[in-house]
Amino acid sequence: MKLNLSKFFQLRWNVFLFRRLPYGAGYAYMQIVGKLYYLVRRKEKHLIERNIRDMMQGKTHRELRRIYRSTFNGIFTHYFEKMYSAFKDVEDIQRLVDRRFSIQNEHILNEALQRQKGVILVTAHWGAVEFIPWVLALKGYPVSVILECQTPHLARALKTRAARLGADLISSADGQSVYGRALESLQSNRFLMTECDEVDVWRKKKGRTIRLFDKTLFFDNTLDLMAQRSGAPVVGVFLRRDSSNRYTLICEPINNGSAANRTSVRALHLWQKYVSRFPEQWYQWKKWAAMKVA
Repeated sequence: MKLNLSKFFQLRWNVFLFRRLPYGAGYAYMQIVGKLYYLVRRKEKHLIERNIRDMMQGKTHRELRRIYRSTFNGIFTHYFEKMYSAFKDVEDIQRLVDRRFSIQNEHILNEALQRQKGVILVTAHWGAVEFIPWVLALKGYPVSVILECQTPHLARALKTRAARLGADLISSADGQSVYGRALESLQSNRFLMTECDEVDVWRKKKGRTIRLFDKTLFFDNTLDLMAQRSGAPVVGVFLRRDSSNRYTLICEPINNGSAANRTSVRALHLWQKYVSRFPEQWYQWKKWAAMKVA
């Protein structure tokens, strides 16, 4: 098994320690361990820095240095949030969400759900994405999430918590069609959450490209097909870290079910918007080169 940062954080001794640490100590521990990881994996660290320079062309050296530092902190914070959502007690997570999370434009979610066709929620590997299902499920919304886990014990932990909340996790590891289960979820008038920058599963074609960040990128049109097939409205949801203890789930309409053929393009433009404003909150920097057309 090739060890990457995600699998490194999920090593059993890390999970064992993390379960027993309070919130602040757990956060500090993940930051320290993450920095140690990149002391050893210097090539990986330099790859991320190179990709930041490529996407953020035009930034000064000083601005880039700031983005480097805050990006690595953001990567470690993401894995802290992933571990917290998977391995902490549900009661601890509920208290955290109740105290520190708010929803901006929640009426967009409610109006979309009232159409009775389900709602496709589009997000990205950005911000506190791991907490989005918690924020919605704890408010009583029916949530299904398309996700792939790096380790079996993470998948088991998340499924156990999802079952308690009435949420549904959709993964190719289950041996069923992800696309088919996603459509079934929408037919049951549920929120279906997916990520528009999941480049590992994109169906790349030379004739299907988009111009973002002054680069030509591939894009996958599965969102268009799903929206057309289901008739479901599509909403962008991005969970911004406002500070170390405040989060805002921002909701933006992408389409109301009548312009499905533009869903993928609009979703990626939203992704560009949030990454441009807060690049340190994106954590897929290693995948940037795979998104570009050579």
